[in-house]
Amino acid sequence: PVPRCKPLRHAYEKEIVLYAHFRDLDYFTTECLYAPQAFRGHARNLLKDLEASRPSSVAALGHSGRRLTVASRVTSEKLRAC
Repeated sequence: PVPRCKPLRHAYEKEIVLYAHFRDLDYFTTECLYAPQAFRGHARNLLKDLEASRPSSVAALGHSGRRLTVASRVTSEKLRAC
């Protein structure tokens, strides 16, 4: 694996968009064509509801997820172009 630097990993999406806006950075906001049918939307809504009831729960979930390891025999699906 290639190590990556993720300086905004703990920032919320809204904060990242505001940062890009105020720094005059180029960013795009188009949605993938497959997004409306994707399971990811259901998970995102669940996380938003969880965050509304308990602030910082998404950050805590991300922190605990980084401590997990994935077995070497697990393969991921090949990504398709949007």
